[in-house]
Amino acid sequence: MYIFRGLIFPSLICLWCLTGLGDGARILASISIPSYSHQVAYRTIWKELAKRGHDIVLLTTDPMEGHFDNIRQINLSSSYEIVESFKLSTLISSDASRNIWKFMQLGVLSMSEAHRHQLLHPEVQALIHNSSEHFDLLMVEVVFPLHMGFIERFKVPVIGLSSLDAASAVHGLMGNEDNPIIHPQLGFDLPPSPTILDRTVSVLFNGLINIYGLFVVNPMMDEIIQQVFGKDSKPITELMKEVDMLFINVNPVLHPIRAVTPNTIMFGGGTHVDTVPKPLPEGIRKFLDDATQGAIYFSLGSNVKSNLIRDELRQVFIETFKELPFKILWKFENEELPNKPDNVMIQKWVPQADVLRHPNIKVFITQCGLQSMEEAIMNHIPLIGLPFFADQPANAIMMHNKGFGVHLDHTKLTKEKFKETIMEVINNPKYKQRSVEIADLLTDVEMTGLEKVVWWTEYVIRNKGAKLLRNPIRDLPFYQYYLLDVIGFVGVLSFIVIFGTVKISLLIYRLVRQMIVKKPKKN
Repeated sequence: MYIFRGLIFPSLICLWCLTGLGDGARILASISIPSYSHQVAYRTIWKELAKRGHDIVLLTTDPMEGHFDNIRQINLSSSYEIVESFKLSTLISSDASRNIWKFMQLGVLSMSEAHRHQLLHPEVQALIHNSSEHFDLLMVEVVFPLHMGFIERFKVPVIGLSSLDAASAVHGLMGNEDNPIIHPQLGFDLPPSPTILDRTVSVLFNGLINIYGLFVVNPMMDEIIQQVFGKDSKPITELMKEVDMLFINVNPVLHPIRAVTPNTIMFGGGTHVDTVPKPLPEGIRKFLDDATQGAIYFSLGSNVKSNLIRDELRQVFIETFKELPFKILWKFENEELPNKPDNVMIQKWVPQADVLRHPNIKVFITQCGLQSMEEAIMNHIPLIGLPFFADQPANAIMMHNKGFGVHLDHTKLTKEKFKETIMEVINNPKYKQRSVEIADLLTDVEMTGLEKVVWWTEYVIRNKGAKLLRNPIRDLPFYQYYLLDVIGFVGVLSFIVIFGTVKISLLIYRLVRQMIVKKPKKN
């Protein structure tokens, strides 16, 4: 009996340590962008942290269904109404790619008001004004980082999150490599071998975006932060400097290599994909099961709406699908689709990851959102990309260059080109084979993205921050970082030396010349 007790007690201690129940922390997590793709990227993270005993208060526009121990969700889904009042979806679905400045202006205005609405939400206000409320860690989305205002309120370490690659300014604040030629701004695409004109435009675009952020976006955020958290609140530029670590949904298999500091963690590679398949709704399951010649899944994601795209583009889709021998499952936001072919099923919402697991799916026609692409790759499904905005064009070009899909321009799409591309991707095995190879590369890692995120989250909690990993570059002024003062000093010094040398040389020359040409006087 003594031996038995001697074995049980250490085992219980080990189990306690492994599950993290002994040091569970209180975490405030805020994913504020009203977009399902932004929300779903982190769900496995919340569940895993909660499973390890951490208590999470989650501010989200898309609450997870069901009850989860240790997770309290604050529903901010009303943010969608604010964004839609600006008709942002209409612009995105129609001509955002052709009017990027209008998209940026409308996007900034709509996101500012949506975030103001979120921070004034009664449950959020209760968090802010409850003097007894405390947290051990703040995890905030950095795409539009208005919720960084919580930093001063709770005086806690901060982890920034991005469901895609972070913006240039965020990388710069973390001390990461920020080169507009290697890593252009989101929304700007460079060809594989850019010309001098391409590179010049990328540099100018990068500068314009940064200036717009500094003089337009930041003042908007500062005004809202002061309204919500008090007139003495720090500006957003100062709050962002408090970020201890940055977690980005990036993987070197799918993204250009970037030199980053130890406090930037890349967790991309299908981290959000649930490994446990769920049964499909009966109607969708039967439709796909009956696709004896194969099926196509078509979705433009949660931000681009198929019912809002140009009529002529929608007609190209309809006419093409009508001529195909395959069944097509189309995520379509309306109840009815005029002139819908018999081989097409429309659904307002589709359990995408589980649909892509169905053995009859031959190809996924997508807007090239990062999460959608990862779900397809993990299920070895080749892609046809129809990008519209943000990181989608760059993702589509990457997909095309790596060979696991084909990139099409929806502004120039014809029925003939669309049909030809679909048949090529389905019938040519090289696309599927390449998706298998990419999936193998994504999973051939020393630690999964989820494991990395959880380990580093608990590192920040244990050490009450990660200032040890802070890049000293972050504290350098602009002119010192780019060595402008050194270049100026050396330039001035060189000028003085050269100028002095020339002046002295000229003086010596004149003296010598005078001595040589001067003739002695005759007696």
